[in-house]
Amino acid sequence: MTLRRSDTWPSPKDRDWGDRLLFSLTMTHSVPAAVAAEAVGEAREACRETERAAAELFGDADAYAREVARDRVPVEERAGVDLEGGTPRDRWMLLLLTAGSSLGILSVMLFFGSGWTAEVGPAHAVLFSGVLAAWIGAHWGMLERRAGRLRRGWQWWVGSVAGIAAASTGAVLLKGRDPLFEFPVVALLLLSIALVVLGARRKPRPVPVGDASRTLSPDAWFGHLGGLLRGRYYLPRESVRRHVADARGHWRDSGASHPQDEFGPPEVYALELLDGSSEPERGRGLGTAWFYTVMAAFWGFNVASSAIESEDVWGVVWRGAALLVFAALAAGAWRGHVSRSRTRSARAVRP
Repeated sequence: MTLRRSDTWPSPKDRDWGDRLLFSLTMTHSVPAAVAAEAVGEAREACRETERAAAELFGDADAYAREVARDRVPVEERAGVDLEGGTPRDRWMLLLLTAGSSLGILSVMLFFGSGWTAEVGPAHAVLFSGVLAAWIGAHWGMLERRAGRLRRGWQWWVGSVAGIAAASTGAVLLKGRDPLFEFPVVALLLLSIALVVLGARRKPRPVPVGDASRTLSPDAWFGHLGGLLRGRYYLPRESVRRHVADARGHWRDSGASHPQDEFGPPEVYALELLDGSSEPERGRGLGTAWFYTVMAAFWGFNVASSAIESEDVWGVVWRGAALLVFAALAAGAWRGHVSRSRTRSARAVRP
């Protein structure tokens, strides 16, 4: 079966651009599927009619996706999601995806280390369960932080660290116990695939922000605004304090009885305040770079510990592979951050 001419892109490079645009619209900006498909179709037709490349007509696909979202999605809906297109309602989707991907990695490791079947001991079960629960908790804490609830985010993160410590202690105490049972590794792999598929299909629609913030006291309203600027848009503390102080002063001068009457919901005001600004992207890039750096250091410690303890070669190899992956991600993230900083500096000195 062949595609109709109107459904094809002029070149493979344009098709890749269109796929990136569709992904960014639906996954990052939570644009409704019909609106995203319409925007992609219009871009495709423009390329065919003008015989020019998509990148030449519309620029970077991610940047164009932001423009489409601003133009075609109500601000109340856009304000309901973070920069990654997530909300606290995504926690169950993240649970399925995290559990599935973790089990998938574990099944591959077990296959190369034990073959088609593997034994599960009490120490292994406790350690894996604790680490998985902590990893899920860390993701949930990030969702809360991006929703402006910084304290809840820290609670999840502290709980995750405590969970890892408890699981590690339990694993040490149970080390050397007889295995609980033996299972086929393929069954674990199939379970991981099923969880990932379920998680990928479970993409809840964001809830548009409304008048719920009117029930907050003025101080709580400004506190939530500061939490959004800090947690969702990655602004430094000094910038957050300045923006909140400016908003508070403007509200007092306006004579409005509540900040909601002057600015609308804090999610909407925070979005309008920074819509089109490059500062959130720089802050997110810096946070991502530090995260990958910490993970690379963690796996470096694991590689060194495994080598010192004369662990089996396979244990050192897979830990080394994880180290290389996170080191490469950290290097790429730092290069991106430096590039964005140089671009900002060049724009600042441009006459």
